Parts: sequence; structure tokens; C-alpha cells
Amino acid sequence: MSTEYLKVEDVAELLHISTRTVHEMTRQRRIPFRRPPYTRRCLFNLAEIEAWMNGAKLETEKFEGNGLAVRPASGSGAS
Repeated sequence: MSTEYLKVEDVAELLHISTRTVHEMTRQRRIPFRRPPYTRRCLFNLAEIEAWMNGAKLETEKFEGNGLAVRPASGSGAS
């Protein structure tokens, strides 16, 4: 199974919002995204974005080196 990651511009187009809004949503942890350790870059998993769009609640996991994952919670009821 391949994982498709999107950039900020792709997510903005998918959601019909501005890139600035996407950046603000990541800052507030209101949208699923991954920030690899030791970077400022955000990546978005298409399947997680779709689950979130279908109502999945989000959980946050922090990693060493300022890494972060905001993703749909396990068992949040979204399929």
C-alpha cells in the first residue's frame, strides 16, 4: 500500500481554501499533518485528510527534534 503525501498547495486546492488558511490550521492543529523531526515542512496524508473530512477526531503525537503528527484518532468512528 503506497502512502500519498500532499503539500500545502494541494490541500488548499482540495479544501477550496487558501494556503494561508492551511498554515493556520496546522499551527492550531486542526487538520491532520506530519512534521518530520528537525524540519519545518508539513506533509499531509491523503487518507488522513479524507478521514478528517468525514468527521474523524484528531490526536497529536510529538517526537524528538520537534517532530509532530496530528492524525485521526484510532477508533474515532470514521471509516
